[in-house]
Amino acid sequence: MKIINSMSVDKDNAYEPPYSIMWGVNDETTDTRVMTMQRTIIPPGGKNKMHTHTCDAVFYVNKGPIYVYCGDPENPEKILVEAGHFCYAPAGEPHGQENPSETEPAELIATYGNCSHQDKAGTTFVQ
Repeated sequence: MKIINSMSVDKDNAYEPPYSIMWGVNDETTDTRVMTMQRTIIPPGGKNKMHTHTCDAVFYVNKGPIYVYCGDPENPEKILVEAGHFCYAPAGEPHGQENPSETEPAELIATYGNCSHQDKAGTTFVQ
């Protein structure tokens, strides 16, 4: 068993700006070969660019609501997702998120399946 405090890992502000991502589980922090898990803080009004991964991505809206964008990057579907919901994006599906609040941060807990490190997720920005 390994316990990783998300408050004590470095914040990655470069992976999906303007998000702050705390990579808690990957092949650097554990011996995993099959998953990556993160805690993501979306600042008020924050929106990332739509992107794809070569692996499945799942996130849980821990604090929200947020808008989720999916489908055609030129004309994406926009879905309001409340806290307490899971979102699943299969490998290759364009997706992104936005925090509609102008005052409160939103928070996601996300994982990549069959991918042991974020650098192996094949993230490609399509917007």
